[in-house]
Amino acid sequence: MTALLPLAYGYLRDDLITERDRDAVEDMLRTAAASLGCELAAVFHEPSPQSGLLPPAFVDLMQECRRAAAHAVITLQGHLSNMSMCRMVLQEVLHVRAAAVVHEIGY
Repeated sequence: MTALLPLAYGYLRDDLITERDRDAVEDMLRTAAASLGCELAAVFHEPSPQSGLLPPAFVDLMQECRRAAAHAVITLQGHLSNMSMCRMVLQEVLHVRAAAVVHEIGY
């Protein structure tokens, strides 16, 4: 019998990666999840930064982490920066509202 791995979710800003690199970047997230002992369930893609309080794909990510009881979010360095809220605030929102920890990896 195979044990189920805990779920992790990815988060990427589409304005920071090219369409050509998208599959390679998602593979990097999948590898990072495996190194954490998790399975990458899905990757949430944020379009160009929004002017709203919380970016829409980020909100969807947070809700899915809560629903699935997933505690790991993997992203590339810089993908939580330069948005309407600072990176530390976004990380804290995920931690408080979804009990999820952000793991940033290099590209």
